[in-house]
Amino acid sequence: MTHPIQLSDSSASNTLVIEPDAGCVATSWRVNDREVLALPSPREEFLRSPRTGGVPLLYPYANRLRSDHFQVAGRDVDLSVDAKLKRDPTGLPIHGLLLRWSEWNLIQPSPSRLEASIRWSDHAVLMAAYPFAHTLRVIWEVAHDSSAATLTVTTIIEADQGQPVAVAFGWHPYMSVANAASAHIEIPRRRPVALAKTGLPILGAPRSDWVEASKEAVGQNQDSLFEIEPSAGSTRIAIVDVSDRTEIRFEGGYNFLQVYSPTGGTFACAEPMTTATSALTDAPKVIAPGERAQAIFQMRRSL
Repeated sequence: MTHPIQLSDSSASNTLVIEPDAGCVATSWRVNDREVLALPSPREEFLRSPRTGGVPLLYPYANRLRSDHFQVAGRDVDLSVDAKLKRDPTGLPIHGLLLRWSEWNLIQPSPSRLEASIRWSDHAVLMAAYPFAHTLRVIWEVAHDSSAATLTVTTIIEADQGQPVAVAFGWHPYMSVANAASAHIEIPRRRPVALAKTGLPILGAPRSDWVEASKEAVGQNQDSLFEIEPSAGSTRIAIVDVSDRTEIRFEGGYNFLQVYSPTGGTFACAEPMTTATSALTDAPKVIAPGERAQAIFQMRRSL
């Protein structure tokens, strides 16, 4: 068993807790001794079941898939062989295979940085469900500048074992709000993706027009998918709660955004996604043998 790992920057006012035995989910991010993240239940209870909360990695696919069975990069995939496969209330596979995965290779080169990796082919259970030999690497780092405490998460897929690999992962940061009635989400220019009631993109639906940047109230049953406009700089989404401001900046590799905040919720999620929901079954993005894919997002909490 691996104990929780705490990262802290030199100011000691920015600390992150990561749970290596539970998918390396971040269960706490405290800035100036105030909790930024939201969990759906007390930590011990949360870790006993594959629920989402804090900052979990959704890998090898983010959100839902249309089916357990599909073909990608010339290989047949049958996720149903994973007896612990997480499913949504309608039975669709959701949120990937690593929510409570415990077998990570860990390196902590400094108090503020943690590096975790999985050599996929070393684990028969992972290869059975998703038969693509590759290496996954994740790097977390906390720091600060003159205006904000920062948490930077870098995710790397290496097709280093002679096989092509699909890229369809995402992250699901849950950000707590103390005053949901007055909190809002600042969303940049985006193109809405038409979704069915299942939460899956409607195949063949006309592409929507671009929508200009806007603000939305928290807790209004948001569960929407957007394509993000490519830009020279980072894409910025913000959760604003009275005087508290938490930004998520897409610094490369993320082309889609899911905004989630259920009715009456005291949290809001701005999810970085490399591809649209169910891209593995619909239009997979594949890297060739020898290539690598990298995506970076940064969370910034105002000081």
